[in-house]
Amino acid sequence: MFSLRTTREEDWPHVREFRIENAFDNPVSWTATVEETLLIPEDGWRMRGRRGENADTTSVVATDDASGRWLGMMNAQLGDAHGPEPVLTGVYVTPDARGRENGVTDALLDVIVRWADSRGTVLRLWVADGAVAARRFYARRGFVPTGRTQELRVRGRAPRPDDGEVVEMSLALTTDADGPASHD
Repeated sequence: MFSLRTTREEDWPHVREFRIENAFDNPVSWTATVEETLLIPEDGWRMRGRRGENADTTSVVATDDASGRWLGMMNAQLGDAHGPEPVLTGVYVTPDARGRENGVTDALLDVIVRWADSRGTVLRLWVADGAVAARRFYARRGFVPTGRTQELRVRGRAPRPDDGEVVEMSLALTTDADGPASHD
């Protein structure tokens, strides 16, 4: 079983630990090298923890009910350089909590969609073209490619020919469904 909640500033050590795990597991999803991630100062981690407390951002974490261990996290913000719509960012689920059978990723996205639904008509995201499992998950949840792409840039290192692109996907927001905060 796991529970969902928004992050707070005082979560910053957990946010840091979790993002470092993410950087080791898949730096492309975080778009920063491990070295670059380790250089982020405490203030930067505190700001990331506060995302769950702000009106124009959110940060949701799934924690294991028995151990308190963080299983997954998703963030969203209002707008980016491509428009004012809500944008899903900072997605990471630990390898042992991934998969439809675990329900962590779906539950996190449900919370983000509800947050975005009250702030726009579309939820957008950028996903690496080569992230096949992630793209399949988003497609299953109703996201479709918008046709926009951009070069993948990983902070902390020069671009590589095999980096590929990130693809923008969007989901039309049409519901205001409520969901449980605890899952089996």
